[in-house]
Amino acid sequence: MEQPEDLLNNLEQIGLSDKQARVYLALLTLESSTAYEVAQHCEVKKPTVYVILEELRQKGLVLKIPHAKKALFAARDLSEYLAEQRGKLNAVQSMLPRLMALGSSDKPKVFFFSGMRGFTEAMNYKLDSMVGKTYYSYYGNSEGSDARVVSLFKRWTPDAVANNISFRIIMPEAQVLTPQYPELQGLAEAKDHVEIKYLAEYTQQNNLSIEIAETFVRIDDSKAVTATIIDDPATAQALRSIFDIVWHKGV
Repeated sequence: MEQPEDLLNNLEQIGLSDKQARVYLALLTLESSTAYEVAQHCEVKKPTVYVILEELRQKGLVLKIPHAKKALFAARDLSEYLAEQRGKLNAVQSMLPRLMALGSSDKPKVFFFSGMRGFTEAMNYKLDSMVGKTYYSYYGNSEGSDARVVSLFKRWTPDAVANNISFRIIMPEAQVLTPQYPELQGLAEAKDHVEIKYLAEYTQQNNLSIEIAETFVRIDDSKAVTATIIDDPATAQALRSIFDIVWHKGV
């Protein structure tokens, strides 16, 4: 039997699927009925109707009526169902200030990434927000870095520069002799959004690099292929202040 499309659409607005809406409308028309009768009325296959009836029963939209021979089902009054949902919504709204406090944006968020897929996701974290801004970076020793990470940096940095993102980088002087990122140094020589200062006495001899962005800090391990992001403007600001001291005064 053909069912009114506007009613089906309205039922879908309260979270029912198309087939759930069809079964519910069939029950409203038939009153108490077997699953077989519902299937005939709404042109949904009988095995599917059994599944949907159980789904609607769990939602509170269908009542299962015990019967000697076959189970009967009946549609529950939709106004009662909506009243219950409004009550649940009001209860959640009353807790909203507490729930929002739990997920407060003022709290630092820490994310850990591993493997090349995760490392790439970390590199691109909030990248759009850095357009027109500057990364302040401490680069470690690139010797022993995973070749895939080196390849990623060779693509990522020129792409970031092309999107008007700038870099100030402090790295060990030894990198001049054995450059792992010639593209990066080429951009610095061309004064194209990249400035590098090389330090002779550089204690960061591991593979860790630190990228200080506007609102977050990313710590990369190019050997282990892992990255940690601390999303916290206060932390980023504090590390930028330390970076500026090293940048202007040296160590």
